[in-house]
Amino acid sequence: MKATGSCVSFYKSGVATIRVNFPNGDTVCRWCQYVRYDESLRRHRCLFTGEYLPFPIKTRGNECPIAFDEEET
Repeated sequence: MKATGSCVSFYKSGVATIRVNFPNGDTVCRWCQYVRYDESLRRHRCLFTGEYLPFPIKTRGNECPIAFDEEET
């Protein structure tokens, strides 16, 4: 279905699979290339979820969408 004029009538969604590598199996946000530091808020933020990360050095965000083959226990 094509949009008429300058209005958007609908969006089609897709899913992307990407690889994120963590050194030495240290699966915390600090190593993820999709985490950025927001200087104005002095907080780290996940570019996938928009979640602000209080402890990116020690943990992963609660909404982290990355799935691992083997999760450490």
